Amino acid sequence: MASTYMRAAGYHLHVLRLVGGLYSRCQFNTRRHMTKFKAAGLASSGKAVDVGKDEGTGLGLKKAPVIIVGAGPVGLTLAILLTKLGVRTILLEKKLKLTDHPQAHFLNNRTMEIFRRINGLGHEIEDQQPPMEHWRRFVYCTTLAGPILGLVDHLQPEDMAMHRSPTGIAHFSQHHLVRLLLKHAFDLGIVVHEVSRMPPMCSNSQSSNIGEIYMGHELKSLHANSSGVTTRVLSFETKVETVMHGSYLVAADGAGSIVRKIMGVEFEGEADMQKLINVHFRSKALGRHLARTNPGMLYFVFNARAIVVIVAHDLRSGEFVAQLPYYPPQQNFEDFSPEVCQQILFDVAGLENLDLEVKAVKNWVMHAQVAEKFLCGNDRVILIGDAAHRFPPAGGFGMNTGIQDAHNLAWKLSLILKGCACPTLLDTYEEERRPVAVANTKLSVANFKAAMAIPSALGLDPSIARLVHEAFNSKMGLILPTSMQQAFFNGIFALGRGQVTESFLSRYNPIAMARLSRVQSILQEGDSLQLQFPAEDLGFRYTEGALVPESAFRDGLHVEPTGRRREYVPSSMPGARLPHLKLAVLEKNCRQVGKEISTLDLASGDIVEFLMIVGCCSSGCYWAAAALQIGEAYNIPVKVAVIWPAGSMREKAGKASVRPHECMNDTKDSENCKDNRNSYEAWQNLKKTVVHAEEIDVSWWALCGLPSYGALLVRPDDHIAWRSHVEFGPNSLQELKNVFAKILQRRELASSLYTSHILFDKLN
Repeated sequence: MASTYMRAAGYHLHVLRLVGGLYSRCQFNTRRHMTKFKAAGLASSGKAVDVGKDEGTGLGLKKAPVIIVGAGPVGLTLAILLTKLGVRTILLEKKLKLTDHPQAHFLNNRTMEIFRRINGLGHEIEDQQPPMEHWRRFVYCTTLAGPILGLVDHLQPEDMAMHRSPTGIAHFSQHHLVRLLLKHAFDLGIVVHEVSRMPPMCSNSQSSNIGEIYMGHELKSLHANSSGVTTRVLSFETKVETVMHGSYLVAADGAGSIVRKIMGVEFEGEADMQKLINVHFRSKALGRHLARTNPGMLYFVFNARAIVVIVAHDLRSGEFVAQLPYYPPQQNFEDFSPEVCQQILFDVAGLENLDLEVKAVKNWVMHAQVAEKFLCGNDRVILIGDAAHRFPPAGGFGMNTGIQDAHNLAWKLSLILKGCACPTLLDTYEEERRPVAVANTKLSVANFKAAMAIPSALGLDPSIARLVHEAFNSKMGLILPTSMQQAFFNGIFALGRGQVTESFLSRYNPIAMARLSRVQSILQEGDSLQLQFPAEDLGFRYTEGALVPESAFRDGLHVEPTGRRREYVPSSMPGARLPHLKLAVLEKNCRQVGKEISTLDLASGDIVEFLMIVGCCSSGCYWAAAALQIGEAYNIPVKVAVIWPAGSMREKAGKASVRPHECMNDTKDSENCKDNRNSYEAWQNLKKTVVHAEEIDVSWWALCGLPSYGALLVRPDDHIAWRSHVEFGPNSLQELKNVFAKILQRRELASSLYTSHILFDKLN
């Protein structure tokens, strides 16, 4: 049933025609590959899919190339990315309405770069998030009113300089993010069904067949085979069951994923690390007080009543979440009623007359696990986000890793469904993303252990608490009546918390003074919980997958995580994210310097486009022409970016009359830009989209560790697929053909391309 505001909008349906398949160009070594490729024909037929009847069941039938289960930030991001790339999706969400319970809240640099490309979503987040001064610190205290045991500012000067990324990090709660994502999905033309409890939104799109989101619909069963995935979906409100069929199904349905359970995929790693109570509460008075006295993102409160971590989602509105560990069976979720939680919060706040309202109390379990595989069901079912990995909430890796999963997956599904790549390209999703998930699991565990350094220094070692709990649950402890177990257990814990009372932490107590000195030392040395990990956030690199690896650089990649911050080092190695550098776009035959952009802006986010970055020399021109030809043969858009030395155009701009080729012949970079004769005319002969950009203050090729006569091929997800350290030569065309074939999982093109000597002749 469409919502009231959707009916009022009066949208007209139309068909989104997908690009026809090019399967005839793909040759395979095995019958298995041929079967997989033909099976993708459902979404590559060039025809829209319609609502019909399943003749076998009499139930309603819906079809789409991709079915996504779970409308959280990961599922919505994937739906938006696929829609922008021309792939229709159906997204299923079992909740009838969006949650107001804050969950994840930290968006790292890489995630913000992805959002920056989604129609300005990154800028919206930056505008709507709380002021940076409200969340840049972690505060350690005995009550929110004080005294303060220590604090850590997690933003360093290099974080503010924007040298490593065109955007910064953000503090933006997941429930707000989901609403923003839904708005962007709606604006793209994706129809939202059965969301009468949601606020109305506006759309500029006239189409309703781009994609659909079904709220209040639960997946009941699925069957996957070589032709796709068939599911049965139940509407909670109407109790009507619908059959849905897609070429692929993506499980973005969270840590308790029903899809993963149906497919029998197991998790690997450490389970049940800690059981916690989440208390969502509001207090504008508390928010105002903290904003004025000790603003922060996280407050670690070591109190005689309870040890609590309080997440300040927004001090302006007074929205908080408190996290309390609990230990069943002596402590149970039912023991933490809203009234009990409210009293605990009054105690740890330490302030009078608070307008403190408990909104919800939930429980959850901390895990550090990664799914044994990310592809299942004949490689038709794909795990993504928390359905594929579960991390401790230390460093904000969960949501960020999931959104980056979606970014990696979207362009690959698009190319497969349009017939431009073989279905085996999907194998590279698991090859690339599972090692990242494993690495992030280790890092989040190391960061979680670092967080335990402060309570341990205060005499509240969590490992001792676990040992006490395990000992108490031995046969001897369980002999006691339940009431005695609870009293004894709570008494032991209260005795331990007595070490953080005001009387114990007196400056006249030498033990307390030694402990507080140790706390300060841990915080100053960066051995406590960290917020940012630039080396892992921007510097993670794929070593296998849709890329051409360099064997000389395979060793020394993985450093065992310590939980301490390491800085990002730019790299142009295959698999790495394209380094960020400010460039000035050159306009009007390279005679004017236009707006400043990032290297990450060179490729479009609205089509599956490969980016070839070359230097301003004849070698670069040959590399560019070869890439454009091969892209055309594969029906893959390729854009060329030509990087000019800093200042070369500014010097030319003052001349009365400048011939285009002079801009290259006079370049200062004469050692690297070899043989520039009439090379601008050669660019003109290409008659393709070529972007010219000038370095501003840093040498691009020095940053990449490459000569300017080399080349970089960048994938649609901003990761480097291949690079060359040498000039274009007799074997270069064949090399580049092999590169595209490797990335697209296709055999070498049989169609005729210019041989290298003819290519040289055409350009000269």
